[in-house]
Amino acid sequence: MFNALRVPLHVGRLALITLSWAVVAGLAVVSAFHLAHREPWTDMVGLIAVTPWIYMLAWVSAAIGLFTRHRLLVGVSVVLVGLQLWWVVPDFDPISHLVMLPKGAVEVRLFDANVSWTNYNLTEIAGEIRSDHAQVVTLEEPNGTALASLQKTGVLSRFHYDLVRTNGGDDGMALYSVFPLEDATVWYAGAHPEFRAWLKLPGGRRLRIDVIHVHAPVGGPEPALWAGQMNAARKELAHEPRPLVAMGDFNATWYDWHFQALLQLGLRDAAVVAGQGWRMTYPRNQSPVVPYVRIDHVLISAGVSLEGYGVGRGQGSEEHQPIMATVSVGGELSHQLLPALGYAWHNRSLLPA
Repeated sequence: MFNALRVPLHVGRLALITLSWAVVAGLAVVSAFHLAHREPWTDMVGLIAVTPWIYMLAWVSAAIGLFTRHRLLVGVSVVLVGLQLWWVVPDFDPISHLVMLPKGAVEVRLFDANVSWTNYNLTEIAGEIRSDHAQVVTLEEPNGTALASLQKTGVLSRFHYDLVRTNGGDDGMALYSVFPLEDATVWYAGAHPEFRAWLKLPGGRRLRIDVIHVHAPVGGPEPALWAGQMNAARKELAHEPRPLVAMGDFNATWYDWHFQALLQLGLRDAAVVAGQGWRMTYPRNQSPVVPYVRIDHVLISAGVSLEGYGVGRGQGSEEHQPIMATVSVGGELSHQLLPALGYAWHNRSLLPA
């Protein structure tokens, strides 16, 4: 006997399976590019950047496969879920590996923010710099008017040493320090200016600092330009003396292989070491959307211990939330325990030499 209810149920089941296969196919394409280290277009860079979130669709398709008893759909979805966990779990390792100030070490409080070249008032950022008691402040994309507003607040009165470049656009950079700067120079990742300097710390110690900012991979030719600048930064940082801190707006997430290539240099991601890899920094100005990617980083080499890490509010910085880190150099502690998954897991031969 004909059952009229079975027709819409069958159509609905078919629609669910078809939609699930479309999602799975799309995620499979993204995974193939991810595994092959290929990000030729802005959309592909963006999809890989939001790996934690888009692969949640694989969990949904797996559930639909179970509900509809479609074994192949379940199997493919589970593989995609496995890839998501492989990429995401090391970044989201919640265990803190911070240390107390080692005996005899020198502490340095770092503050970094991309303040946006279209922003002309840094009064609120000044409040965050002051409340964080920062000793080294690095800014990306500041313009002359914005820096003048920062100077007027008086927050920079403690910073007697600086390296500043305000050429307009997103090439602006600023480095302020309470510690003397030695050999402070500008170098270039592709055509983008970057900063480097020695911090002369008490007790005759020194800490190398590089301020990094590369173009965002947004627009037709920009992904190739961004990739070239990230490769140039990798080559430069590979030859930088240690102990080293590299910080700034890398316009790359943990899941991007260009960023993983930096970690292959023996650098550690401060957010992951602190168990805060899940704290996003961008965008902060798209309410009600909350920040959903982490593209601002503090990377530390051997010889640098991490005592603290945080993400600021970013009021007045427009798109990015500031990041803060407290590091120390020297002392009795010569190494820091690494997250169980954060580095050993990713220290595999999937990256180019």
